[in-house]
Amino acid sequence: MLKKMIILGVIGFVAVSAIRGTKIGSYIRSEIRDARDRAESGIPPEKEIGRLRNELKLLDKDIMTVVSQLAKETVDVRQLQEKVEEVAAKQSKDKELLTARASAIKSGTEQVTFGKRTLSIDAAKAELEDGVRRFTTNQKSLDSMEATLALRVKNRDVLEKQLETLKNQKTELAVQIDAIESDLAALKLQQMESKYQTDDTRLAQIKDDLRTLKTKVDVEREKLKLLPAAFDAPVAPVASSKSVDDIMAPLNAPAKPAKPEGSKTDAKMPLAD
Repeated sequence: MLKKMIILGVIGFVAVSAIRGTKIGSYIRSEIRDARDRAESGIPPEKEIGRLRNELKLLDKDIMTVVSQLAKETVDVRQLQEKVEEVAAKQSKDKELLTARASAIKSGTEQVTFGKRTLSIDAAKAELEDGVRRFTTNQKSLDSMEATLALRVKNRDVLEKQLETLKNQKTELAVQIDAIESDLAALKLQQMESKYQTDDTRLAQIKDDLRTLKTKVDVEREKLKLLPAAFDAPVAPVASSKSVDDIMAPLNAPAKPAKPEGSKTDAKMPLAD
């Protein structure tokens, strides 16, 4: 079974590698990209806001990671600083001691006193040389420690800036998300108040259903108007007994002259006695 899975995996890898640089591979990548874009465009704004708020909460993990690194770096810097100061103080004392011994050797003749010990000049020089050698070695170690301390301090400062930046960015992003959520709420209110609505809420569906229903009623009304003309038999015209001249008489009759105002022609004459 495992052997078959390995063989299938190798075949799949070879097939993908073969079509990667071809038009088919380009077409497949384009289809995948289009499908991803369509899926992302179909995500409601409310869910996207929720996702962004969740991502914002996940920033707390990043902040805690930087806090842990900063805490460790701060402790290491403090301990290294204490060690550097300790070694530097010892080097300072050793340098004073070696300088004093060198002065004693220069002023001595046959013997030199180092504390409670009395040494010959040759023995004192040998001891002084050994002391200078140890001092030089310790100084190199001190220089390396100081260089390391400088790098650790720089790293600590960078972590402090990272922590500050993360905190500020989180606050700014939270404000931006709140602003977008407020704009979305205002848009939803405008959609509710508008005759046309573009979201998928119940209110939008009711408005769309009402528009559809009104269209159906208007269609039925128009059908009612068209039915008589579509099914009723045409009314046959009644035969006229008038001649063509009689029919055209109203059009050909001369116009009557207008009666003058105040005319008494139509007034009744009084009867004679």
